[in-house]
Amino acid sequence: MKHWHLTTAALLGTALLLNGCGGGSDGGTTPPVDPVEPVVPFEPSASDVTDPDSHYTYPNATTPVTDPSVVNVKITYILTRITAPNPSKGYYVTDTLTGDDVCQPFDNTLTYPITITLADVNRDVDDTDICVPEIKVNFQADGYPVVATANAKMRMRGSSTRLADQKSYRVKLDSTSPCSASTTYPCWRNDEITLQFNKHPYDLARVRNKLAFDLMRDIPHINSLRTQFSHITYNDGSADSDLGLFTHVEKMGKEYLLNRGYAATSNIYKANEFYFESDTRLDVDPTVSGSEFESVLEVENTSGDHTALRAMVTALNDDSVDFNTTFDSYFNRNNYLTWLATSILFGNHDTLTQNFALYQPAGGNRFYFLPWDYDGSLGFEDQPNELAEGDLYDDWQLGLANWWGSPLHRRFMQEPGNLALLKAAVKEVRDQYLLAAQVQSRIDSYKTLVETLITSAPDLQDLPTYSASPLTDAQQWADEYQRLTTTVQTNYDRFISRLQNPMPYWQAAAIDTTSGKLVLEWDASFDLQKNPVTYTVKVATDPAFTAGSVIFSKTGLSTTIATTTAPAAGTYYMQVVARDSEGHTTHAFDRTDVGNSRYFGVLQFTLP
Repeated sequence: MKHWHLTTAALLGTALLLNGCGGGSDGGTTPPVDPVEPVVPFEPSASDVTDPDSHYTYPNATTPVTDPSVVNVKITYILTRITAPNPSKGYYVTDTLTGDDVCQPFDNTLTYPITITLADVNRDVDDTDICVPEIKVNFQADGYPVVATANAKMRMRGSSTRLADQKSYRVKLDSTSPCSASTTYPCWRNDEITLQFNKHPYDLARVRNKLAFDLMRDIPHINSLRTQFSHITYNDGSADSDLGLFTHVEKMGKEYLLNRGYAATSNIYKANEFYFESDTRLDVDPTVSGSEFESVLEVENTSGDHTALRAMVTALNDDSVDFNTTFDSYFNRNNYLTWLATSILFGNHDTLTQNFALYQPAGGNRFYFLPWDYDGSLGFEDQPNELAEGDLYDDWQLGLANWWGSPLHRRFMQEPGNLALLKAAVKEVRDQYLLAAQVQSRIDSYKTLVETLITSAPDLQDLPTYSASPLTDAQQWADEYQRLTTTVQTNYDRFISRLQNPMPYWQAAAIDTTSGKLVLEWDASFDLQKNPVTYTVKVATDPAFTAGSVIFSKTGLSTTIATTTAPAAGTYYMQVVARDSEGHTTHAFDRTDVGNSRYFGVLQFTLP
């Protein structure tokens, strides 16, 4: 995280502005007490958006669609060549000294034509450079008309999963939008052009993403996505290779809108690094050369007008404007509560700045949360291989505090009554749609379809199993698969138990140039129960704060600042622990990594 940090300038003799926490040395005035928890968390609203059930059965398909099922897909390579320079795009070459892949522009230094194959596509581990190798292919699948020529293009997709041995791919059909059965190359099931085949290489169960989206199909106030298990065979032009099991996930674009009866000129933004904070990267339209807009929000579909987005962000970050007025103007309460409740219950912790989308209907100013990417949810952090490597998340990330770093979520939770509202929403969603029996029913419907594929080549040898386990890889998969039924309740229990803890904050350390003292400051922690909070601050030469390494310690502070004599030049570590009057504790957002060790709540700083 790099936002909401305290700046060095604020430490040099000026007062620190404490974001959303009242500020000042006494932590601000005591907020009003929450009213009694509402009985009904969701109330019908004229701004509600519905997700038609018929959409998930592919009503425009020429042959009936069975769900769940495994669709057989065959992708055949068609000779792909670059015949002339194009410096705006690139090609990977091998550094002869290091052996690393280097992105080389298609410029005059290269000899043309250059042949691109799947091996080149698989080298695309960096989704930020100009190298995006793409090959022409012939796409065939159950129920799709057979042609003998190139009818699609294929490239790699994903972010961190690009580094895995097993890759995920995007196949874009040479179809015409909007989809029509009469075109030369029809859309997939006459509804979709871009097919997103996800391998989910880090998910031992290999079904978490589909399971989450299938469960959300039954939950009101939030749109889900179509999913389809797919068994892919790739032919390089001479021989077949079995690539194993994939999950196709519907793309959120024009067809997504049209298939639901929504206006095709609506905006859809997929979050890449979006905190709901003011960001100058959003000031320049994404169509302008050099714009960094899409490094924050990727534009999946556009009206060409991003005025409402900028106005929403500005309003959220203006504390002089009543938050409820802002929220009611730009969001739908039922959709927001459902998205946050499902994120909590699925344990989709990586949704503070990414792994969600925003749908803005054409002609309106409201933004609706859309779900995205759940292969790291439903107990992923408790997979045996993840546990063996140490805690994936800090304790506060397993509860509501996970979303505290965003002004939208933080300000919503600080409003009287909203915490009780969220608690009721989480409980209702769990009790009506996510009970263990409902999860069991879903995974039972998948098992006979996917078990043979997952527990045989090529997938079995690449499952993220725990190497020290006495169980076979297939047995580890079976145990993890069954454990999915318990994860919603685990996430619910974590959410409830951590509501008592104060919220986390940022820390900062610097030398005051006037006094020469070391100044330690941190944001005031917010306690949802309105209990008073005190702080313990320590500085050490060891991030583990082992005996003998602590050079400064002060306890029972009611202020958010401490000063001490500046130590000698070197690297030091700061840790502030917040404790409420009931004894519940938390620590800072900051994290320091040293080698393979993670130190949660610890800030590393260096003095000259």
